[in-house]
Amino acid sequence: MGKLEPPAGRITIPEGDQWISDVARAAQAYKASAASCTQSIVAAFLDVFERREPMVLRAATAFTAGMFSSLTCGIHAGGIIVLGLVAGREEITDGLDGLLPVVQPAQEMIRRINRRIGGHDCREMTGVDFTDLEQAMAYHGSPAAEECTRRIHDGAEEIARVLQELNAAGELIIRTPRHHQ
Repeated sequence: MGKLEPPAGRITIPEGDQWISDVARAAQAYKASAASCTQSIVAAFLDVFERREPMVLRAATAFTAGMFSSLTCGIHAGGIIVLGLVAGREEITDGLDGLLPVVQPAQEMIRRINRRIGGHDCREMTGVDFTDLEQAMAYHGSPAAEECTRRIHDGAEEIARVLQELNAAGELIIRTPRHHQ
């Protein structure tokens, strides 16, 4: 996908189903080529939102393979990062008031992703201990890895649906950035 300049103003959640299909396919394609679940989710949503956020992608690197420890699935981490991009606080000094708008949407998102992809734990879903380099290397290109690529598609689709539904119901506070790059 091409380089995009960050537009001024807030992120908008598109209407309809086409963008949901597009973001799911893009996330799956990124996963097939880049091997990072979290970055694949985040990159696909940045594309849809027409944003270029290299530091966000950089930060998402460390969530690969369940934080390289077979823990929380990168789809969940990616979804929460995307939610933060849309509704998160921009300043730490915004305090608790800045956190409250993401609590319910985050909880709903995690519940829905868990239902859709079958869990939240990399080791349980893949059977791989990513702290073991031999297991991690054997996983790459295996049927289990292909299953994760399918999960990326389904997870991105679910994240998009949650954002769209919460937005349509007036339950998603989309913040306008105070600062631009």
